[in-house]
Amino acid sequence: MASQSLKPQASSATAPAFLRAVPSPVLAYATRFAEQSRLRSLAQPRALVSLFLASSALYCFAIGRDRYMAVSEFVIQQAVPLNTSSSSVLGGAAAAPQVLTSLVDGQYLQVYLGSADVKNRLYPESATLETLYQPAFPDLISGLPAGSSQPSQLNFYRKQLSVAPQPLSGSVIVKTFGFTPNQALELNQSLLLQSRRFVNEVNQSISSDQNIFAQKEVKLAENNLREASKKLEDFQDQYGQLNPETEQEATSSFISQLESRLVDLKVEEATLRRQYRDPDAPEVAFIADQVGELERQINEEREKAVSENGRDLNRLASEATSLRSDVAFATDSLLAARLAADNSRRESQRQLKFIVMLNQPQLPGSPDQNWRWQAFLGSVGIIVVAWGVGGFLLAAMKRD
Repeated sequence: MASQSLKPQASSATAPAFLRAVPSPVLAYATRFAEQSRLRSLAQPRALVSLFLASSALYCFAIGRDRYMAVSEFVIQQAVPLNTSSSSVLGGAAAAPQVLTSLVDGQYLQVYLGSADVKNRLYPESATLETLYQPAFPDLISGLPAGSSQPSQLNFYRKQLSVAPQPLSGSVIVKTFGFTPNQALELNQSLLLQSRRFVNEVNQSISSDQNIFAQKEVKLAENNLREASKKLEDFQDQYGQLNPETEQEATSSFISQLESRLVDLKVEEATLRRQYRDPDAPEVAFIADQVGELERQINEEREKAVSENGRDLNRLASEATSLRSDVAFATDSLLAARLAADNSRRESQRQLKFIVMLNQPQLPGSPDQNWRWQAFLGSVGIIVVAWGVGGFLLAAMKRD
């Protein structure tokens, strides 16, 4: 009895004075209420925002892997003829078309370098890209996991580069990123090689197509001239060195002379008939025979000139004129085709483009810290936008 009475006295002696008078069920309820209040305070928006920002800062400035950046800059320059007043990008107003051309080419190049074709050229095997950029502890978020799909690999590849054409200067700035300095440098150098290949292939393919088309036109014109000349030679072999136009003129002149002689004879015949009473007098009959023979000869010459059984000078003249016109046209076409081919060759040489390096890529010496601040400020922006939208919705709900 004595020992049992001492235990409550000891426990009551160790408890605080203000709790000795509180019953134990009330004390347990107060403890649970304090714990729930502590959990509710953690669930408040401010606490959640602080926790999110703290986690973001921890990842961005402590856990996140280092990123290295390599930068190169170049301009796509077109060959300029020697007779121009300016032959460089620094030539003043005359260089404005060069700047615009380089800017347009840079925009094409921007799309091309981020294409799946370039990605497959640089990394033919999917495992190569996954091995180079695999996640590493403790940062398991960044990187390309094994077994990723082709769209995921292409999206990750595009994030590792930035191609920015400059509107004012026409230059192109290429930035590449990597988890190691060598990754960033090698990717930048590979993209420069792809850029040169793209510019050279595009220009060479266009020039080659133009030259091939011009050479085809020259061969076609040569064949046309050869065929036209062959037809004219066959015509001349068939009819000899006949000039239908000259022959036609000569025949017309000959017939005109015969007709003039016929008129004279008819006048003489009429005069004799008035002189002699006998219409069958020898003098009158002689002139009449000459008139008849001359008329027959004139009709015969006309028949030979126009009939198919005769010389048919009209048809031959028309055919000869057509053949000579074909030969002249084919000759002019050949001269024009050769001139166009020569101009195409000169123009293709003039339009060749070259990549002029303004800044060679260098091995990064220190990590790029911009991504850390950009990621952290991005998380802050998310909070600001979410806070503003949430406040607006709550205010609208309260008004309703």
